[in-house]
Parts: sequence; structure tokens; C-alpha cells
Amino acid sequence: MNTHGNWARKRVRWERLLRGLSVGLLVLGLTVLAVRPATAQDDGTPVRTALADVQQATGYHFLYRDALIAGRTVQFAPGTDSLAVLVAALHAQGLTARVDTARRQVLIAEASPSASPRVLAGQVMDAATGARLPYATVTWHAAGAQRGVAANDAGVFRLPRSAVGGGRDTLTLRVSYVGYRPERVAVDLQAPPAELAVRLTPQPAEAPEVVVSGSLRRSDIDTTWQALVRPGLTTPFGEAGIIRALQPLPAVSLTGALANGLNVRGSRSDGFLVLLDGMPIYNPSHLFGTFDAFNAEALQRVGFFYDVAPADLPAPPGGTLSFMTRTGAQTGVRASVGLSNTALRGTVEGPLGGGRGSVLVAGRHSYMNAVAWLGSEALIAQGLSVDPQTSPLPGPAIELEDRILRADPPSARFYDLHGKAYYETPSGRRLTLSAYLGGDRTQQTGERLMVVADAERLRDRLGVRPVETRNRWGNEAASLSLQQAWGGRAFSRTLLAVSHYHSTFRKDDFVYTRRERPADGLRNFVAPFDHQNELVEWKLEQQVDIAPAHPGLWTLGGTVHGYLADYAETSALRPEFAETRRSLLADLFAQYDWTQAAWADVHLGLRTHYFTLGRHARISPRLKVELFPAASASVHLGYSRNHQFVHRLSLPTTSSADVWVTSNAGQAPGRADHVSAGLSLRPTATTTLQADAYVKTYDNVWQHETITALRRTDASVLFAPWTTDNRAFARGLELMHQQRWGPVRWTNSYAWTKVELQSDPLNAGARFPADWDRRHQFTTQGQVTLGLWTAALTGFYATGTPNPWAPWVEAEPDRLDAYHRLDATLQYRRTVAGVTLEATASVFNVYDRANPWYRDPVAVLARQGARRRISFRIVDVYDLGVQPAFNVSVRF
Repeated sequence: MNTHGNWARKRVRWERLLRGLSVGLLVLGLTVLAVRPATAQDDGTPVRTALADVQQATGYHFLYRDALIAGRTVQFAPGTDSLAVLVAALHAQGLTARVDTARRQVLIAEASPSASPRVLAGQVMDAATGARLPYATVTWHAAGAQRGVAANDAGVFRLPRSAVGGGRDTLTLRVSYVGYRPERVAVDLQAPPAELAVRLTPQPAEAPEVVVSGSLRRSDIDTTWQALVRPGLTTPFGEAGIIRALQPLPAVSLTGALANGLNVRGSRSDGFLVLLDGMPIYNPSHLFGTFDAFNAEALQRVGFFYDVAPADLPAPPGGTLSFMTRTGAQTGVRASVGLSNTALRGTVEGPLGGGRGSVLVAGRHSYMNAVAWLGSEALIAQGLSVDPQTSPLPGPAIELEDRILRADPPSARFYDLHGKAYYETPSGRRLTLSAYLGGDRTQQTGERLMVVADAERLRDRLGVRPVETRNRWGNEAASLSLQQAWGGRAFSRTLLAVSHYHSTFRKDDFVYTRRERPADGLRNFVAPFDHQNELVEWKLEQQVDIAPAHPGLWTLGGTVHGYLADYAETSALRPEFAETRRSLLADLFAQYDWTQAAWADVHLGLRTHYFTLGRHARISPRLKVELFPAASASVHLGYSRNHQFVHRLSLPTTSSADVWVTSNAGQAPGRADHVSAGLSLRPTATTTLQADAYVKTYDNVWQHETITALRRTDASVLFAPWTTDNRAFARGLELMHQQRWGPVRWTNSYAWTKVELQSDPLNAGARFPADWDRRHQFTTQGQVTLGLWTAALTGFYATGTPNPWAPWVEAEPDRLDAYHRLDATLQYRRTVAGVTLEATASVFNVYDRANPWYRDPVAVLARQGARRRISFRIVDVYDLGVQPAFNVSVRF
């Protein structure tokens, strides 16, 4: 059976389909932007033009939806009373215009029915482009306390009138969004509008906002710790990286520069889910984890949810990172170009359908093969594990042995392409098509002295052979979304999405480790190894938000996932190994958020699962309570159970392309029970303190057997040696402090964690530290903004991780040495005549610390008299040393 050929043909079909969709969206976007719609030939003035003229003449700020006025004209001529003339003209078009003279605002909406709506509905958008602002915060005061809600991912919020308190005629809402100037809007409760469109004026922002929250809440989102997570100030390799920017948070375990994924509160890194517009992306980083596989200039907002996530999110044990592609500008054509020391990038966006929609296209491609500077070659070689930087050879090996590899210059390229088309009807129905494709191609060749198994003479057993290491992956994804309001109380979202991930890895000089019998030591040898993987997932989701007459919000829905997972491997253990898994996952969920009392916020959720491969039925309850959320001291408590049905396989000490497989009848889904409690203190307006404690227990944890136990089977290097009948236990204490002095912000975080594994066949059933266990971690960051300049210094310290070789090799240390480094960033931004220039310079690992990344055997040539033999010595493999970078962009 030609397994590799079948795998290749299926992969090509899916790749062509999704690439065709992405390229088609790109062509659509460029066509729409190149062909400007003809102006209507009549005697009227476009409403948008009339609004701009009156705003310039009177200083009044207009609040409206772009789709509501697109294509409309009015009979209007500026004059001494231009505002009154415009209001009358809009009324003739079936629109209402409510004038607030105190705040110099005009709210434009469709004429409302005579009955007063029981739910106040609104949406938040960018005043310059018309793009929706997801999860914007809406607050007001009632009964002497601040209350609030947050918009959903479409920028829509709903507020039951019973929640605002009685005995008042007017309600003043404060609407805010990080990176925008807050807006206050007065609402007449006796005759509320049918819809409330709030347009926020943007302020300079270097990268998409990251919502840092233990759980996604419909109440006022705490933005305290967002200053600690600024992707624009985290550019160790030139490109803004949101995943790397999360590492200063105490809930995220510190990793090296070349680590793909995150360990969140004791979870394995494969328990960390990354979504883009609702689509799962299975390799979210370029170049072995150095920065995101997403162009930051194409993103609107990013949510990181690691504690008790709402039931409408799948939320595996390691948390969820949800990316959202920006909605393109509906008011005019905009573009940006950028250059870093690794890539070129560009973005173009503009209106679609006469202003009722928009198109955005953003692309990025590396040029590292054409220009190798600022240490890019060392980065690639380190990531491919080809002659990486290591500690000195131990003992007499320094004098008697020599390395046996000669490496050629490496080759690397990466790319990503985002596309989004958006259209909105005058009634507010929204249709969105989103597409993404990205991937890496890295390769390095050389010559290595190896054992020649088929040599005829003993003296020819050692010979120089050409070797190659090749690492490739690609991910294509697309989604179609329909969002619409049903009266004033309900808002529905329908999503159809597909994601196709594929990877290949080959290493001619792969180091195998075996332990034939329990009494034997470890034996290493070098031989070729390669694997191929494909995962196709399709997803259909229906979700409805319901705002009843009483305070609170219901979210109800269901999701169906389909999976096709293929894995094929060729190794020294077995010439060919392959497995295919097909499955369905059906989920139902319900979430209730009660956030209108001054003394407590309560969030209840339930998600049920049924997985066909093995007929696994599971329930995931979730509960979060926050006491006195608006007070200077608040307490929060939470419990959640989460399940994991898709798992990542990886080699313990090799940066190979990710391999993803599903659970089955013999490998049950992973499960995590999570209990957390915390205290937040705000003693002054410029000081914030927070303490969190948690306990997590895991069942069915996947653990690789390569060096941790006697192998149960030689069927596969990567696939078969994973055991799933393991348990894990994690507990931790997280502390954060933030202090502001004018333009200076100082933030500190500390985490004490303990992560242990337990398996009956290992360590006599006793618990032992997990490979990613770090007991202590401390981060300090200082930021200062003076005029057009922003500078940041971030220091990291973490105790070492366990040494997996210690149980099997005498004299090996129990843990690696401590990890510490200092990163520095300087940023400049200036806007002149609508053109924004931004330049960033950064240095990763300023003092060039040799930080242990992992320990691994390296092959050396041993000389014993006249004879030579290949031997192995275990050494520290170092993380990257000092790495300067730059990033320049122009937006116009």
C-alpha cells in the first residue's frame, strides 16, 4: 500500500481548494479597490458628505451605522442653520436624528416603532473606518455603583432597561475601547432609539489589543494587565508576536525563543487552543515559535482566556487564544507597508458595495534567503537542531573528541495571507467571509561522519555522508459567518469553517534513544527519520445571545466538528507506519451571565460533548463568581471542567513540525478540573495588586516514552510511544503588581508552580515532576512614553526545568540551570497629514546569556589509539543568544 502517495494526493486536494478560496478573496479585494464605484447621477448630496460638512462647520459628532446611510442622498445645502436643515433632510429619508446639545452629538437611526423597546441595543465601531470594535466596554452608574456590559465579538451590546435602575429619564453610557478615545452618550429612556450606534475616535495603536482575562466576561473588562501584554513592544525578531507577548503573565510558563505553544497553569502546550475568526489554527507560529503566524496589522483584537472560560468557547485545559481579523475600512481606501529584519508585509483595505461592506487583504513573506543579517542563520540552525549552540563537552571529551558535522548555510522562508470580506444590509444583517493561509519552509544540508551499516571492511565502518534536515508545514483555513439581530432581545451567529493543516519533517541524522531492557542503560544511534501529518477539521456552529427583560444574558448554541487525521512515518524502527482517524464531535452549550448587581457578578455555563471515535460522552460545567467587582477590593472564585479531543505529538528534544491526532477508543480524551480563587486590590488610582491561587487535576495526559520508560512497542518513533493513562497535578500562586507615575508604568509578576505527573508503570507509581515544571518565575517590566517615543525593558527569571535524562544516566543533574534574560525595545511613532510612520528597534537577550533550553545527546568522534568510534555526550542545548531586530511600517 502506497500510504505516502495517498496522503500526498489528499493533502494536495485540500490545499488547492483552500488556497483557491484565499486567492479568490485576494483577487476580489484588489478588484474592488481598483474599480471605484460610479457616483450616483442625481441632484442630491451623499449623506456621508453632508454629515462631514456639518461636523466640520458645527463641531457636532454624528453616531450612525455606515450601512444605514450608504447609497442615500439628501437635498442639502450648507447654510447658517445647516444642522437643522440636515435633520429635516434625514427625516425625509425615514431616519431620525436626535440632537444632544450638551455633548454636541447627533444620534442617527431608523425611525423606531411606537412601542418603547424593553432592551436597549447598540453597537460600537471605529469612527474613521466603520469597522466593528469587538468586546468594547459599556458602563453606567445606577444606585450609586458602576455597572457595565461588554459588546460581543460583533461589537453589539444589549442592555435590559430593568438593569439601569428606576426613577430616571436619561441614562448616560460611557463606551470605551483600548486605543480609542472614550465616548459618553445620553439616552432618553422615555423614548429610547431603536438602535444606538457609537463611533469611537481612534488613537495611535501599534498592534492589536490583547484582552487579558481569566474568563471572557460580558461585564466591564479589566484592562489593568493589558499594558503588560503589548505585542508592538515584543518584537525579538522584527515581527510583533502576541503569543510571545503573553509570557510576562504569571499564568504562562516561561519558554525559550524557539518553543511552539504555551504552558498555561500547568497544562501541556497542546492544551492551548488558537482560533482565528472561529477557525482553529494548528501551527500558530513561524520559525519554530519565534513569532506568530499572523500578520499583526490584519488583526482587530485578541482575547486570551485561561481561567474559567464561558461555555460558548471550547476551552481545552490550557486556555484559548482567540484572534479576530479586522473588518476593512468602509469609508475609503487605506493601506500600509512594513519591513523587518525577517519579512516584508503589506495591507490594503477599502469599501465594498457602495460603503455597505469592506474588503481587507494582508500579506507577509520572508526574505531571509535573499538577505541574511542580524543572526538569522543561527536562528534557523538552532531551530532545526543542526549544529546548535551547546555547553562544552564534559570531561576529557574536550581534548579527545571533535564534532563530526559540517553544515551548509540554511534555507528558510515563511508566508501568511489574510483576507476578509464584509457586507452589512441596511437592516443590520452581517455576512463575513474570512480566509487564511500560512506556512514555513526550512531546510539545511551538510555532511556528517556516520556509521556505515553496509560497509564491507571494518575500517570503512565510519564514513562521511551527506545529510539533510527539512521542516515544512502549512495551514489553510476559511470561514463564512452570518450575524443578525432578532428584535431587540436576540442576536444570532452562524459559522461554517474549515481548517486544513499539513506538515512534513525529515532528518537524515536523527538521534534515536532506546532502552532494550529495564536493567540496560540508554543506547543512542543515528539514522534517518521522517514523518508526515494531515488534519482536516470542518465546523458548523449556531449561537444565540438572548437578553431577557430581567438583568442577565443567555448564550445558547451548538457546534458540530468533523475531523480527518492522517499520520505516516518512516524510521529505523519500522520501514513504514501509518494511521488514519475519522471522527465527529458534537457539542451543546448554555451560558448565563448575571452582571447587574453592585455586589456580585455570577457566570454559569455548561457544555456537553459527544465524540464518535470511542463513543465518549462528556460534560463540562463552569462557574465564576466575583464579589464586589467595582470596589477597591474584590474577590473571585471559579471552577471549570474542560476536555481535550485533539492532541499534539512532538519529539521531546527536536523542533519538528507539529503532528496532530484525535482521541479514539483506546486513547480517551484529556480532562482537567480547575479550581481558582483570587483577590484584586486597587488601593489608589495608580496602584493595582492581584493574587490568584489555583489547583488543577488532569486525567488522560499524553506522555512521550522516548526516554522516560521502557518502550512498550517499536511500531513508531513519534506515534506509538505516547501513553495516555497518565495523571497530572498542578497548583500555583500568582502575584501581580502595577504602579504608574505619569508616563512611567512598572509591572511585576511572580508565580510559584508545581506540576507533577503520575503513571503506574513509571517511577513505581509515585509522582514525578513534569518536563515543563518551573517552580519559580519572576518578570519585571518598565515602560515609559515621552512624546513620540516609547521605551520598555523586560527582565525574566525562572528556575530550571527537570532533566529527563537524570533517572537513567548517572551523574546527570536533576534540573537544568536557571533561565534569565533582559529584553529592550525602543519605539517611535509620528503622524503627519494622515500618514503614520512607526519604527521599532529591539534586542532579545541583551547580555547574551547562555540559557539552557534542553539537554540532548550529541554525536562526537572518540579516538582510542588508532581506532575511531562514534560516541555520544549529553550537553545543554542553549536558547538563542543576543538577537537585535528592527521593524518599520508606514500607514496611509
